[in-house]
Amino acid sequence: MKEKDVVPEPRYTLWQNVIYAYKECFKVYPCMCFLAPALVLVSVLLPIISNILPAIIIAMLEQGDIAKFLLAILGSGAVFAGAKWLENSLQRKNNIYLSDFRMKNMMLRYYHKAMTTSYQNVEPHGKQLDFQMAFWALNGDSWGIGQIFNKMPLFVFNTIGLITYASFLSSIDIRILFILMAMTISCLILEKIAYRYQKKTMDEERELSQSIYMLRDYSCELQTAKDIRMYGIENWFPKRMEELTQKRKKLNANVVGRAKLMDVSNNLFLVIRDITAYGLLIAKVLEGKISIAEFTFFIGIVSGFTVWLTDMINNYSLLRKASLQFGYLRSYLEMDDLYPQVKEDGKTISFPASIEFRDVTFTYPETDKPVLEHLNLKIQSEEKVALVGENGAGKTTIVKLLTGLYHPDSGEILLGGKNINSIPREEYFDLIGTVFQDPFLMAFSIEENIACCESEKADHEKVRQCLKRTGLWEKIQMLPQQEKTPYTKDLYQEGADFSGGEVQKLMLARALYKDAPVMVLDEPTAALDPLAEAEMYEKYNSLTQNKTSIFISHRLSSTQFCDRVMYLKDGKIIEQGTHQQLMKLGGGYAKMFEYQAYYYQKELRERPDEKEREKATMAMGD
Repeated sequence: MKEKDVVPEPRYTLWQNVIYAYKECFKVYPCMCFLAPALVLVSVLLPIISNILPAIIIAMLEQGDIAKFLLAILGSGAVFAGAKWLENSLQRKNNIYLSDFRMKNMMLRYYHKAMTTSYQNVEPHGKQLDFQMAFWALNGDSWGIGQIFNKMPLFVFNTIGLITYASFLSSIDIRILFILMAMTISCLILEKIAYRYQKKTMDEERELSQSIYMLRDYSCELQTAKDIRMYGIENWFPKRMEELTQKRKKLNANVVGRAKLMDVSNNLFLVIRDITAYGLLIAKVLEGKISIAEFTFFIGIVSGFTVWLTDMINNYSLLRKASLQFGYLRSYLEMDDLYPQVKEDGKTISFPASIEFRDVTFTYPETDKPVLEHLNLKIQSEEKVALVGENGAGKTTIVKLLTGLYHPDSGEILLGGKNINSIPREEYFDLIGTVFQDPFLMAFSIEENIACCESEKADHEKVRQCLKRTGLWEKIQMLPQQEKTPYTKDLYQEGADFSGGEVQKLMLARALYKDAPVMVLDEPTAALDPLAEAEMYEKYNSLTQNKTSIFISHRLSSTQFCDRVMYLKDGKIIEQGTHQQLMKLGGGYAKMFEYQAYYYQKELRERPDEKEREKATMAMGD
């Protein structure tokens, strides 16, 4: 059985992820090498300044010099205000650079990976979860890399502040420091318990989050709007969303519950700390060992230590979660693209190109049953072949393998006598023109949709010729900007809408513009009525001259003009020949054709299954 594709446990430690994130950022914005440390330094100094200043003011007050007292207040205010202004300025610049890096660098790398990696890394369920988890690591400042950039400076200056304050506390009484160190160890142990549970439930959380994300999309998509209203699904969506949200809420509550153990521990130690610290410091004041100003300073240090400690643990916990999320992003970006290594065999492709599958076996990821086993087929150059069969027969799988979207487990596929694994991927994709069942058109101009590039790079005359050949030019001429008109009104009010048949003609125009020697049409007319389908197939037939062509359709209109028909069942070719030959054979293909003809031809008075029952009855009578 194939190993199920699940998100692997992140293989990077917190510190590896932090170093990687900042290293990548420093490459893009070298000034961050100075900004980040400066921000940490100022952030550490501010609390210390805020503790020292009251002590200075009280010391001036004790001296009874009003002038010095007022000067101390003004000076302290100016120093603190200046330091706070500097911190805010550094923070703003820091946020701008880090946000730009996340959006302009990491996000682009993520989308580039999503669009260029093998289709085998896109279609399986596990890979779709990988994709979503990686996206969440970039989705805002409170997730993944954004959270690392937010919390790492805080963690560093919390740690420095903790060490600085610990050195002050050691000069008062070592017992206070021991109590606070015990508090620190307890917090770290409890944080580790919470982190382990969070890590354990990460897969469950991602499944729930993905379900909520998909449900939210379904409720808002234009394609689902009619069915939602007609079938009253709007009442079901909120209920299902509530169920999923409650499950995730319960999961998060368990995580938060374990984290709250730290609060219980902290409160217990705070009582012990306050009794010990206040008792010792008051005793020192009464004994005359420290002044009131020093008492004020040290009380601030004791309280500040606890704040540093609590913030350090909280930020450390958030950093560990962010590191888990960022680990998914790194794993996704570094994922093997699964393209087979190109091994040049020294052969050249002969055009027009033939197609051959030799002993091909293939099993989809996350499944254990092969869809194709030891399949052999050959399509001659310039031959038109129709692949037909019931759902799950393997027709679309053959197309995915031929187009290089998937790769066989064993066997080989030849194009023009050359193994397709010996052809560089970009070159191979240039040799295959496709029209799929689900059309993909973007809210760009019609010209850009056909040429699949910016308008400036398109061959304008070639675009027009392709539109004329598909029969769309007459409509395009009537549009305000002709082929420059945007497709759909999703983004542009002046955009143009097209019927299902017209959209398929646009897709055909795109394939014609590519002008590849091999044409693959996978259920391109599934959404069309019979008349529109017949018209489309007439165009396919005339426009695929001198090309090796493969047609897939459940409705058998395409088989009439094909040179050969292959009838598949359970991943095997059961019958092959011309339409007439297979009809004469009277096998599975003929039966399928007769079923469809029953609903279109009035002269066929009986259904095919009724004919078979009649023959069986007569045989029993004999």
